[in-house]
Amino acid sequence: MKNQRHALIVAVVCLLAGTAIYFSTRSENILLNQWVAHIADGKFLQFFQRLASNAWVPGWIMYSLPDALWMMALTLFILLIWDFKIHRRSTVWLALAVVAGAGLEILQGFHLMRGTFDMADLLFVLLAASVPITITLLKQRLCASI
Repeated sequence: MKNQRHALIVAVVCLLAGTAIYFSTRSENILLNQWVAHIADGKFLQFFQRLASNAWVPGWIMYSLPDALWMMALTLFILLIWDFKIHRRSTVWLALAVVAGAGLEILQGFHLMRGTFDMADLLFVLLAASVPITITLLKQRLCASI
């Protein structure tokens, strides 16, 4: 139960951090920023965007990290639902999440979806999905061998 609580906290932090990076480093024309500006009267968004504009933020943090954090959160939520057991049924859901995350980026490469394809984004998404899955598989194997 304690590990599930920690995983839930990590997933929520990933989700919030990715969202915060996204809305503080992107233009007002992004749909998320329009929602935030509408909900918080624009001052909330302006505050975070001013903070980001005054600091040097590497491109990979602005553009690749939010997607990776969201993918990690999604993977953790799926693993939480399946009680961190990887088997035939949970693998289907994990695979769907990875295919969706990578697929969205690939669709951008073929200009079938708005956005700009970036190999770094694709690699970050795949890495972010593989970290919790790999840790879960290792724990599963260690517990099975004891």
